[in-house]
Amino acid sequence: MSLAPYTLEEVLHPRSVAIVGTSRTPRKWGHVAAKQLLAGNFPGATYLVNPSFPEILGHATYPSLSAIAAPVDLVVIATSFDHVPRAIDDCIAHGVKGIVIITAGFGETGPAGRALEEQMVARCREHGIRVIGSNCMGLYVRHAHLNTLGMAFPLPAGPIGLVSQSGNLGMYFFAQAHLDGLGFTTFLSVGNAADVTFPECIQYLADDPETHVIAGYVEAIQEDALRHVTHDMLKRGSYKPVIILLSGATEVGVRAALAHTGTLATLRPDNDASLLGSGVVRVLRSDELLPVAQALAMQPPTPGGGRRVAIIGDGGGSVVATGDAAVRAGLTVPVLCTETQQRLSALMPARATAANPIDVAGAADEDPMAFAHLAEVCLQDHEVDGVIITGLFGGYRWLLSEELGSREEAAAHELGNLVRRYQKPLLLQTIYARHNIPALHILREESIPYYESVEITCRALAALAEIGQFLASW
Repeated sequence: MSLAPYTLEEVLHPRSVAIVGTSRTPRKWGHVAAKQLLAGNFPGATYLVNPSFPEILGHATYPSLSAIAAPVDLVVIATSFDHVPRAIDDCIAHGVKGIVIITAGFGETGPAGRALEEQMVARCREHGIRVIGSNCMGLYVRHAHLNTLGMAFPLPAGPIGLVSQSGNLGMYFFAQAHLDGLGFTTFLSVGNAADVTFPECIQYLADDPETHVIAGYVEAIQEDALRHVTHDMLKRGSYKPVIILLSGATEVGVRAALAHTGTLATLRPDNDASLLGSGVVRVLRSDELLPVAQALAMQPPTPGGGRRVAIIGDGGGSVVATGDAAVRAGLTVPVLCTETQQRLSALMPARATAANPIDVAGAADEDPMAFAHLAEVCLQDHEVDGVIITGLFGGYRWLLSEELGSREEAAAHELGNLVRRYQKPLLLQTIYARHNIPALHILREESIPYYESVEITCRALAALAEIGQFLASW
């Protein structure tokens, strides 16, 4: 008789962890994973398993899992492929709750490897054991002080829960976050996803109070399963926006996914609309996932899922490029009503354009607080669902006068106040996004995302509209 499966909460918050295949060689995955677990202040018991050496990293080792005379909740297998079956036998005999298989060579190698992987998972399921992997990078769960990642890279903290079938892309997203200042609660590297899959990870992260948005790189999806999860989150009052980078947009991607993780992906071209209205946002580019996740974590969705955006810029080229990008992203840039145009014109030089996009024509050169004043007028308009500010914000101190720096900082604070007051999203694009500027730091503190790319800025606002539309449908 099969035992009930352990929950991810039990697996990802273990009381004890063993690393089978701990290595003395610094470049080996079993060495890095053990080193990070030991250095991460994990509060439970840690066991290093290696039959060849009595001590590694200053800790006594065990020749096998069976030699550990205490319960072990989670086992990380980092052995060579040939030793994995024996390690699985030991895990079953020891009564573990979860297994992370870093080792590759299973489902991604073809039918024989997939059959072996399926048999391995089936045996574990009989005993309630959950399997993460195979062919994965490990786990990072900040709340549990659990870091068993097989490679070391920056782990910036933040409100995003990340699930990825690719370890390399996971590292890319963390590197992006290290530069952008908003990071992660969790990184679940699921590899081949032979047992624990993306929808179940969403369910786990939905109940994590520190996670505000869920991001994932996945190579296949089941629309019905995802819709069931997002609808269940809504019913339980725990819905969090979900965003995915989904591979398989081309035949090449489908073929590569099969070789990468053994995933039998379905061709889903860029215009595939199967996820619209599901509460799951799909992005098409790897450089969009983290920026869009940041917007979903920091900003309210558009009211009722509206797509009408006001664009405020301090240069003609900026507003033109942003207007085009907004339309391409599925937003609309309506001509503003006469009353709103008149109120905007009163705040700008006579040569300024108030119709939308709004070219401030030097108003910000006199006082960067003009951005906040103009944004408030737009946010007060019932026919505007969100605002994008584009151009040179943060650079006025450098470009014109040191005195303007304090005004930019005041504007940054006020922009945050405006979002809280009107509950409409406001995103900012600036050519200085990668610079160390106090006004931009304040934007981050005020939960105003800012980006270097007008295209990514517009895609982020479109995602806020998608989530707003999903919520409004309930």
